[in-house]
Amino acid sequence: MSRVYDALRKLEEQGKESVTEIVKASAVPPRSAEQMLSGSPLQAHVGPQSRVVVFNDRRSPGAERFKLIRMALRNTFPARLQNILLITSPLPRDGKSTVALNLATSLAEEGKVKVLLLEADLHRPTLLQHLGLGSMPGLSELVEGQIEPAAAIRRIEPLGFYLLPSGRPPDNPTELLQSERFSALIRDSKASFDWVLLDCPPAYPLADVTALRAYADGVLMVARAGYTPREAIQEALQLFKPGHVIGMVLNAAEGVNQLYKHYYYRKDAKAASDLPVARHEGLSSGSEALRVRHDP
Repeated sequence: MSRVYDALRKLEEQGKESVTEIVKASAVPPRSAEQMLSGSPLQAHVGPQSRVVVFNDRRSPGAERFKLIRMALRNTFPARLQNILLITSPLPRDGKSTVALNLATSLAEEGKVKVLLLEADLHRPTLLQHLGLGSMPGLSELVEGQIEPAAAIRRIEPLGFYLLPSGRPPDNPTELLQSERFSALIRDSKASFDWVLLDCPPAYPLADVTALRAYADGVLMVARAGYTPREAIQEALQLFKPGHVIGMVLNAAEGVNQLYKHYYYRKDAKAASDLPVARHEGLSSGSEALRVRHDP
């Protein structure tokens, strides 16, 4: 009996050792802030017709609204340890990528604050197109271990934030977003940046938001005035725990736009008439301010 017991114990110990080796092999070593921030900068094309209104039209109602959103977020997330914000929308074409671009630019404050805009929409990525940049490797290649962070995470000039684009479309996006390597990437990003904005796919009809919600400290829901049905908003909100959605951004709120112009430019009518108005992907220069709920 003792020989049988010894043999079984030896097999059990060998099994534990093999499991330990597998865990060690699959574990992703942490990356330092230097590794995450070492990529060479890219020059974006953000002329008068671009979607980044907080940069090309800084006195516009839209730019002012994003300043309010920035202030609200700072009040909602006073601690740096809570810095991952998931940005999504109930449906496609609600304007969530445009909101993500402008919010990243506003939070970065021309590079004074380290902000990473991570394109987690692996189905219909648009950020490189909005910035006038060509295709480049990104999230897919980084998570699959094909490239290092310096080749994927690039500082965008003159906007001041860092961008990790989606990269090559993967065969199974949801599995990639649930992988250990992606989890390690989020961990390293959280430690290296002051803010991490996840530009996520719409809540419907995809399941990716369900996979991504566990990483976020808060959720920002984007809807479009006159376009997004109330029922779709309610169903999207039900995907998250109570209090996880910190607020909403309502795009194309023209009533707010006109009120702002009347107040701010009433002493200079010509200045108001000369201002360019951004109307892209549901975002008007009158995009309504974030309504933030801060639960104790």
